[in-house]
Amino acid sequence: MTNNQDLEFSFIKEINQPKIYNLLFPKREVGLAIVLLYEKVIDGTFVEQKFTEKDIHKAFATINKPSERYQWEDFSESIGQLQEYFLDYNQESQKYFFKDYAYKFCEHAKTTLKGAFDPTRIKRICSNLTKSLRAIDSEENLKYWLKDEYKRFEPDLREQIDFLEKQILNSVEQLKSDANFSGKKFIEVLKSVETNLDKAQEQSKELRSAYTETKTIRTILEEKEIEDNEVNILISEVHYFIKYVNERLTSIDRKLERIQPKIRQLFSTLNKPQFNSKIQKFTRYLLDKSSIKYQNTQKVIEFPIGILTPVIHIDTPDFTVVEKDRDFFPSKPKKRKNYTQNIDLVKKNKQRLLQRIEQQDKILKWEVVIMSEIDLRNGIDLSKMFFKILKEDIDSQIAVSAIYKVIKRTYKRKDLKLEIEKSKELNSDLQNISLWKMKIIKQQ
Repeated sequence: MTNNQDLEFSFIKEINQPKIYNLLFPKREVGLAIVLLYEKVIDGTFVEQKFTEKDIHKAFATINKPSERYQWEDFSESIGQLQEYFLDYNQESQKYFFKDYAYKFCEHAKTTLKGAFDPTRIKRICSNLTKSLRAIDSEENLKYWLKDEYKRFEPDLREQIDFLEKQILNSVEQLKSDANFSGKKFIEVLKSVETNLDKAQEQSKELRSAYTETKTIRTILEEKEIEDNEVNILISEVHYFIKYVNERLTSIDRKLERIQPKIRQLFSTLNKPQFNSKIQKFTRYLLDKSSIKYQNTQKVIEFPIGILTPVIHIDTPDFTVVEKDRDFFPSKPKKRKNYTQNIDLVKKNKQRLLQRIEQQDKILKWEVVIMSEIDLRNGIDLSKMFFKILKEDIDSQIAVSAIYKVIKRTYKRKDLKLEIEKSKELNSDLQNISLWKMKIIKQQ
């Protein structure tokens, strides 16, 4: 009964009901007042985390423009709407307090903006998830782990990647917003951005290291033989998430690889005028402080004290060349190497090649058999055919390759359709092997 209710629930339909969206996501002035009250609740301003209607009105007045005058009754409608999801009211004490949704609403916004990056915490979460998964001994406990334990921490695992990507975007935005500063100040901004990007690169490595435990989780889940279709769907969601994590981290690495060389190039461009200026000053110093003197009727430049005179000309030394007469000193003849074939190795390679050819012939034979069966009977149970091939040829490579080639040909033919059920096909004689149930149907 519960499963049917879950299937009937439509998120977009429910949130699109009249006023529901505005109740969940209030307008700016009301939302900021809630945040202001939340901060006071957290810092202990209100006794027992409860506040009066007067406190709510003060929050509204603080958020709105001081120059405007507001009457308390102007906010009555907003307070009434907030009691749907955000506020609760105690008739006896005549005080308000936050509902759980209000805490989650503010905490999520605060955490997102603050960007508390902590790969150590992620590593601890992943390690604990792996430890609890190893201890599972039944499908019911596995279902609980997938639906409750894992799902509870998945938002935290996603959040850390968002924080890391946000840090990179903020660094780039800082560079854009500060682009009108003077050259000297802009170089300081550039250094700060480069430092932030280097830090992001290190954090990306740390986060990738923290997520290595997810590979162990995936391996453990793959080893479990599960009949329940709901559990298999939940497991596939875990696989999808791990793939999503790897893709996001790879995307972040690529962004850093694209941005960092451009930052260094910009550094070089900005430093070039300063470098040219230093060269010009040094040249001017040499011209002013150097003098010309005569040594042995030759002009010699005398540089300022501390600067060594460069060696401009070096006399070419005289060499005595002695040629070797090849008639007197003939080269020794080189011995010719005789290469002998390794007969055993040749036989082994020949045998391996013949086995490969024989294997390809069998794959082609089974491919023809399966396609003929499809055309004759308008379909075939591909999973059962896989086990049949495996039993007859006792070679998993032949079975896998034949099935793969048939599936490939199926997609090329418009009159054939491949149907896959995400439930496992098993065989009593081959207990260690399983695959999804697959059928090919010939459409009329």
